[in-house]
Amino acid sequence: MYRVFIAEDEPAAMKHICTIIEIKCPGFEVVGTADNGRSALEQIEKLQPDVLITDVKMPVMDGITLVKRIGEKYPEILSVIISGYQDFDYAREALRSGVCDYILKPVKPSTFQERMRVIQGKLDEAYYVRRNRMIREMCRGILPDEKKFARFFPSSEYYVALFRKNGLPRRFVNSRGIEIFSIRDEQMMVYGRDEMEALYICPRELLFHNSFYQLMTHMAEKEKASAAYYTMVLREEAVPAIQLPEVIKMLYQTLDYSLIIGRKQVIVKEGQNLDEKANTGSGIWNPYLDRLEILVKDHAPNNKIQEEIKCCFMKWKEEGHTQLWVEDKVREMFGIFRRYHALDESIEMCEYFIDEAFYYAADMEGLADNIRQILGRSMTEEAKRIKIDTPEFFEKIVKYLREHLAEPLSPQDICEVFGISQTYLSRLFRKYSTMGFNKTLNLFRIEKAKEIMKDKSSLYIKDVAAMVGYGDQFYFSRIFRSVTGISPTEYMEKDGEESLI
Repeated sequence: MYRVFIAEDEPAAMKHICTIIEIKCPGFEVVGTADNGRSALEQIEKLQPDVLITDVKMPVMDGITLVKRIGEKYPEILSVIISGYQDFDYAREALRSGVCDYILKPVKPSTFQERMRVIQGKLDEAYYVRRNRMIREMCRGILPDEKKFARFFPSSEYYVALFRKNGLPRRFVNSRGIEIFSIRDEQMMVYGRDEMEALYICPRELLFHNSFYQLMTHMAEKEKASAAYYTMVLREEAVPAIQLPEVIKMLYQTLDYSLIIGRKQVIVKEGQNLDEKANTGSGIWNPYLDRLEILVKDHAPNNKIQEEIKCCFMKWKEEGHTQLWVEDKVREMFGIFRRYHALDESIEMCEYFIDEAFYYAADMEGLADNIRQILGRSMTEEAKRIKIDTPEFFEKIVKYLREHLAEPLSPQDICEVFGISQTYLSRLFRKYSTMGFNKTLNLFRIEKAKEIMKDKSSLYIKDVAAMVGYGDQFYFSRIFRSVTGISPTEYMEKDGEESLI
């Protein structure tokens, strides 16, 4: 419940307001009262309410001054002025002081209830935004303030799981996907650094029959159709709320050091400590790279070099190395080619292509092919074979995306349609767009969804989602909210209201 503080010097008026809140406003509770502004200010510093309700005329410190002080020190607290003064000057001064509402005495229960309903909507949105910000910070390793944390995570215990489709997030800003948050009405909190990821935070009281492990494996199976592979890390038992930041940090670390390209994994973590089995690869002797270096140094035929690159990847697959380990070796591989002047691309461009190759790789075979294309100088030959390095060709790709939004689309699908490599597709997006493939596709889909909702407002959200290529309406709603700032339902209601004007 939201916390209310009341400052009122008339005992009868104070009792009247408290009674209305108790009977008519179930989403609020009175946590403190005062009969003057100074006492109210002192108590508010300790109690940290969500709402201040104050009379204008009080001894020691009046309501207008109190509201100004609160606005300066605690801008997140919503202030409501209740006054017998009908003079416009008082109302204007109150509004200038930052109040969110001004109610005249005598206070009617129905009027007060309606105003509090509006305030509750504002608080719901404010808590949603601030909670999301706190989740993002926890995922980045920033520990929250304990008092604030308890306000946004009021349950005693939580289940936590981290689910990721395909590889780790990309590093380049322009290529990053859309940050995902659960919509406000979802009981389970969800956060993703991009659209391929979901951190699930579930209050213990939400689960009645099934175990959290069963719930999450069921959700993972539903998602597998849209992923080449997935990695899920979870705690099977609920953890105390106070441990949530550390557990989230541990899940992300486990994901980083456990994800293997092309391998489906469900990892159950029982302790707080990270069992870091994977090695980043530095300092480990690798005979395959030694053989590759000899071939590159001696200017061996391209087919032999290509075959040796493939052998490296197949051996790494057999040994079950993680993505971070393989990334380290791939950078060593690029260093060999650069050392012997066998690589024309700049370091920045190579890093971009490596980033894209790992992000979209469905398995080690596909990753090997993409790396070979970069190192084998085949891109220049590809561009010569057909005139594809042009804005016109890129527009054809964009047009195809817009015309096939209802279909499941991946970079591999586009490459097959247009007869180009995935590496070259990445080059085109980097050259002619400010966004990567996934983000571009999602923005096109949301743009189309908005058009459909305007034309066919009677459709269900799940039907709109399916018409633009999303099989899960909750996933669609999260993407929609991240892009537009409001949920699909809110968008349809807003559009409906505008059409009535």
